[in-house]
Amino acid sequence: MKQIITQLIDDFHERELPKLMARDIPLYEIKGKASVIIGMRRSGKTWFLFQKIKSLCDKGINKNRMLYLNFEDDRLMDFNVSKFQDILDVYYAKFPDNKNNCCYFFFDEIQGIQHWESFIRRLIDTENIQIFISGSSSKLLSSEIATCLRGRSLPIVMYPFSFS
Repeated sequence: MKQIITQLIDDFHERELPKLMARDIPLYEIKGKASVIIGMRRSGKTWFLFQKIKSLCDKGINKNRMLYLNFEDDRLMDFNVSKFQDILDVYYAKFPDNKNNCCYFFFDEIQGIQHWESFIRRLIDTENIQIFISGSSSKLLSSEIATCLRGRSLPIVMYPFSFS
């Protein structure tokens, strides 16, 4: 699994961000809280994460301080809760200086991995990482997030674009 995670991290860092239609929705960074973007499929949650990544890059934050993983990637089909530590191991092996910096982790469609909330709570409690999560399943309803992350989340509801 570490080889796959390495490839996904490399892919993210080598790839340019897509052209975006900016959404005028606040996405706060509060230490000790994960920002959780929830909404129906095809409403723009992934692109909203990319908008945040671009915003961070525009502020001069090096892209190597960021990690983006899409858990719907077919290479992660065998991913389970026991593999979450591999993400940290691979990331910090690639960027050891980042252990002393605030980093930004973006987890897209993480709700498909059973017990994902335990890993996120551990990151919030032990690492210097700002976390952004997106998902569209009923597993990520606002009430469910509050229960799973025990007050460590900021839910942001994403609606599809309107005609205006």
